[in-house]
Amino acid sequence: MFNPALDAGITYVPYPERLQPRPGWLDRFAHRAVGLVASRKSVRSPSWGRFVRLVGDEGLVLKQASDRDLSELASNLRSDLRSHGFQEGVVARSFALVREVAERTVGERHFDSQIIGGKVLLGGMVAEMETGEGKTLTATLAAGTAALAGMPVHIITVNDYLARRDAEWMGPIYRALGLTVGVIIQGLDPDTRRTAYACDVTYCTNKELTFDYLKDRLMLGRHASRTQLQLERLYGGRARARDVLLRGLHFGIVDEADSLLVDEARTPLIISGGASTSMEQREYQNALSLAGRLEAGRDFLIEERDREILFTDGGRVKLQEFAQPLGGIWSGRQRRENLVSQALYAQRLLVRDKHYLVKDDKVQIIDEYTGRVMPDRSWERGLHQLVEAKEGCTLGRHNEPLARISYQRFFRRY
Repeated sequence: MFNPALDAGITYVPYPERLQPRPGWLDRFAHRAVGLVASRKSVRSPSWGRFVRLVGDEGLVLKQASDRDLSELASNLRSDLRSHGFQEGVVARSFALVREVAERTVGERHFDSQIIGGKVLLGGMVAEMETGEGKTLTATLAAGTAALAGMPVHIITVNDYLARRDAEWMGPIYRALGLTVGVIIQGLDPDTRRTAYACDVTYCTNKELTFDYLKDRLMLGRHASRTQLQLERLYGGRARARDVLLRGLHFGIVDEADSLLVDEARTPLIISGGASTSMEQREYQNALSLAGRLEAGRDFLIEERDREILFTDGGRVKLQEFAQPLGGIWSGRQRRENLVSQALYAQRLLVRDKHYLVKDDKVQIIDEYTGRVMPDRSWERGLHQLVEAKEGCTLGRHNEPLARISYQRFFRRY
């Protein structure tokens, strides 16, 4: 018997996710080679037309069905999908049902190109669609089918407005199929988030979802085994598994994939915890002063693409000479260069009112992709304190990273 979740390498309890070992060079080469062949094959494959015709044939039967009949068909599809998985005939029946329900509930009927797009998404591939081709409606085909198969579905978009709008717009389709719909936006309390993630289909933003995942990992602990968590649930007082927000990473559909999986792929998302500041304001001022005495292009280089500061050999020698009278922590080469590198980053790469703003004697980060101010976030490794010192603000507490992940690594865990 085929189960789509188990076939995807997912175990349902207590926190499903795909573990990603670090690939070697041979794995990366094989992945690129197979991906090239697969992409060429998929574009030229004649099977798309056959599948579209199959969906159309299934849809002819549904035209005369009542709403109650469609509800019963959705119930039967649940059993078929869980028993037979994503076999072409069963998926075609599901797509035809979603198409018919969409036309009756929201007045939108999927075009053939959207049927193909839905099949591509269900297969875990990227569907490229132009603006106006109906990506939001296309996603309901794959999302509805996966949810009927028993897989919790996350539809991930780039901002709160789109998440709320799409959930409200497409919600009637899912509810007509007997599915529940939730939405995750900024500012929700943990219980509300838990309820939204417990729905069959959850619309959410990339940042909210990823930070909720990191919170769950902190709650569960790095070395918490499935057996431990199940025993806690059965016999423990307050089991950690009951406090998590998500139900795991089962099936995700990413809107604006080029933005999230390419432009922001390596952007680190970090949860930090307060720690006692290890250096006084005087040391941060010393770092800024030393950084100001170094010459760009001669003592250090700025890698604009990776936003990185690189010291030249001459710059290291000069920095050692400048720092020698200060003694203390400035005697160690690695600590000295790390701190001054962060000071140069604060001076040269972070611009007031573009990357951050100063309000009420505090530095607040501006998200460079959304333009939204994030007062509860801070840079790590002393960078936030260096910006505060640069702007003459009172130094806040030094934050140590507790958990971090990039979008590139996160989405591979579905």
